[in-house]
Amino acid sequence: MARETLTPARIVALALEIVDREGLDALNMRRLAAQAGVKPMSLYHHFPSKDAILDAIGEDLAAKALSDTDKAGGWEERVRVLFSELYGVVRLHPRALPLISRAVVRTPSGRRWMEELMRTLLEAGFDPAGAGAVYHTLGAYTLGMGYAGLLSLETPLGSITGDVALNRGDFPAILRVGSGLAVWDHAGEFETGLDVLLRHFAVGLDGA
Repeated sequence: MARETLTPARIVALALEIVDREGLDALNMRRLAAQAGVKPMSLYHHFPSKDAILDAIGEDLAAKALSDTDKAGGWEERVRVLFSELYGVVRLHPRALPLISRAVVRTPSGRRWMEELMRTLLEAGFDPAGAGAVYHTLGAYTLGMGYAGLLSLETPLGSITGDVALNRGDFPAILRVGSGLAVWDHAGEFETGLDVLLRHFAVGLDGA
């Protein structure tokens, strides 16, 4: 069976597989070369360094978050689409969160995502400081939900409930809620929080 041609796109895809499966610390050039079935020097024909590969992963993820907001309604719907698409990427690749968070300033697609957000907010009537506040708040919420999901992914539920159960007299409220505390992203949970924040900013804009 012929070996698949090594291309930049294939290198990025294989690198992301490693990150998704084991985290950023597991990714190195030797490991990536073994995954691709080549010698490490072959990777340098396409990327000068591991950092360049990380930036390429970030670009790939940022491109997935881009969406056509022209079909959306008002500014709230357009902002909702942008952050919903971003969260979709975060949900699929929680172990790549550091790359996603820096992609908005380090990659072409990330900057286009940010430009679309800023343009939408400024045209809606936010001043520059207000537009920045919307981004900081919604960005922190989106990435925070992602990190919470990552925590639940990497922390076994049994290790939490077992410790609490041994001291049930001290933590009756925690035990009453139970395993629901460790389960993030119930259906519609992210969207509900996003809508609450958008309404908050909409009220402030109308009041201004």
